[in-house]
Amino acid sequence: MALSHGSEQSRARVLDALAEFGLDRIEAGLARAYLDDLGVGVPANRFLADLVDSVAAADARLIARELLDRESPSLVDILRVFELSVPEADRELNGVYYTPGSIVEYIVAETVGQGDRVCDPACGGGAFLLEATDRLYRRTDRPVVDLLEAHVYGADLFANNVRQSKILLLLYALSRGEDPEHVEFNLVEADSLRLDWAETFPTVASGGFDAVVGNPPYVRIQHQSAPTKEYLLDTYETVESGNFNTYIPFVELAIQLVSTDGTVGYITPLNYFTTLTARDLRAFLQENAYVRKIVDFGELLLFEDANTYTAITFLDQHRKGQFQYVSVPDESAVDALADLEPITINYSSLDPEKWRLLDDPAYEAINTIESYRPLDRIADIHTGVATLKDEVYTLVAGEHTGEYYTIPFDGEEYRVERDLCRELVKIPAVSDPSALVDNRRRIICPYRTTNWEDPGEAKTRRVEHEVIPPDDLAATYPRAHEYLEAVRDVLATRENGVGAEYEPWYKYGRKQGIGFVGERLYTPTFSDGPQFVYHDSEAALFANGYAVFPREENGAVLDAVLNSGVMDYYMRKTSKDIRGDYQCYQKNFLRRFSVPTFTPEEREHLRSGCDKRVDAFLAEKYGLDIELP
Repeated sequence: MALSHGSEQSRARVLDALAEFGLDRIEAGLARAYLDDLGVGVPANRFLADLVDSVAAADARLIARELLDRESPSLVDILRVFELSVPEADRELNGVYYTPGSIVEYIVAETVGQGDRVCDPACGGGAFLLEATDRLYRRTDRPVVDLLEAHVYGADLFANNVRQSKILLLLYALSRGEDPEHVEFNLVEADSLRLDWAETFPTVASGGFDAVVGNPPYVRIQHQSAPTKEYLLDTYETVESGNFNTYIPFVELAIQLVSTDGTVGYITPLNYFTTLTARDLRAFLQENAYVRKIVDFGELLLFEDANTYTAITFLDQHRKGQFQYVSVPDESAVDALADLEPITINYSSLDPEKWRLLDDPAYEAINTIESYRPLDRIADIHTGVATLKDEVYTLVAGEHTGEYYTIPFDGEEYRVERDLCRELVKIPAVSDPSALVDNRRRIICPYRTTNWEDPGEAKTRRVEHEVIPPDDLAATYPRAHEYLEAVRDVLATRENGVGAEYEPWYKYGRKQGIGFVGERLYTPTFSDGPQFVYHDSEAALFANGYAVFPREENGAVLDAVLNSGVMDYYMRKTSKDIRGDYQCYQKNFLRRFSVPTFTPEEREHLRSGCDKRVDAFLAEKYGLDIELP
């Protein structure tokens, strides 16, 4: 079934129709318009008959025209309207994002064979079940009704989704000339992660499903109730700790549901390759060699309504030493996934701390790059300050400010003492050192130093701070105290009201970026290649990125190494891709990059050489036989 073709309606249009007609009438109208187009009057099926009885034929045609600009909807049109009718709050809270048709077709084609029993544990509006039913029908001689009653299974948390799945599957049966009075569906409204599958579907107890497919919900555990979180932590080994996402236990559930010779096909966020919260999942998949194939969409965004980077993962229970890996090069390849050539990944090359899905030459090169002094041993890597209300704390210094800076709030100009403010570097706004020369951005810093580390020969040193108590702040910095008192209610709104509990009320939400002074190299969190910027400062704070504080290597030398083609190659192979050919430069991806030990002459060469000379020198120094970016 060409589920990837035909739907033209927009979410705004569906929302307008919902406001005008209501969901029940839209379901009934589209079903009746589809049946009228088939030439079916009143269907024998009692479920459909009761549904379409509530709307007249003229009204059905009107509803179809309002939604589609035509009176004859296809099954794909109906499916897409159902998907777009989910309230926005439910979509975000319950991680409901619907899958492009070509992806549904590909997953089903890779998992569903002749005579298989298929399950979608989070069936949504029924896209995967409809595609699976069509595939089974075309590959067997069995009636659609027999397939629905013996081969197609599903569950969903929402009654609307289960009902809409039944509507679509019954309309499909009618399109094949079958109009049963009743169908004994294997579709249930339930929380799949808490459902007793063996009791609900004895098929599970008798060997499991031949194919488990779907797009499980992407919901952070913080959005779940405390009892649900506790149950999941107690039940699933893939979520023993951390702020996990619900798609992770859905992967483990799929392994429990699939038969010994069956296949799982899921599309999920691809961050399970690298994130700390998915470490237990990586260990689970790696130790049991469950992965058969991964299709990585990299920086491509497949979902219209979610900023989520995704991958398709195929799993089975056969032990194996390797699996296939496909990197999708661009959007033109999405509709021809079966034609892409995979590479082979050896399980022995994987580390559950973070998966690097590389061919053998790249794997060897990355191991070589990581074989020297790890960056997080010779330097400290830190993220910047997070006040959680920057507009309250930041200001731009004038050319002639005297003892005070001015900052506006609520129609008034307040003054704050210059001595309580520090230079603030907004990393995304700094592309080279020259941008730091005239930086006038300042931040109110209500902290004082309590201890200085002896740095030895290093130009970076660690310092300890504490927030200045209100009485001391009022005595030493009365103007700043007056201003911070004025903005107290605004600061209380931080973290959805948790800021009201801050003691004192003006402390930063996160102060991790004020623990070091001295030379550092800034990097934006996301960058299309290395863009480290050197800054030697005793007082500057930074935000919206990371800083590398050298401890066992010269800052100018690190500047050359971190901005080299070696670093570019490393990050393109080991970091996660972001739309626009950007990579993520978080500490998690930087820390294992390593730096050779240099002679004094080599250090001088790095400090004075041009980019091409530095790249050639470093490639030889690292012992790399690769083409650098």
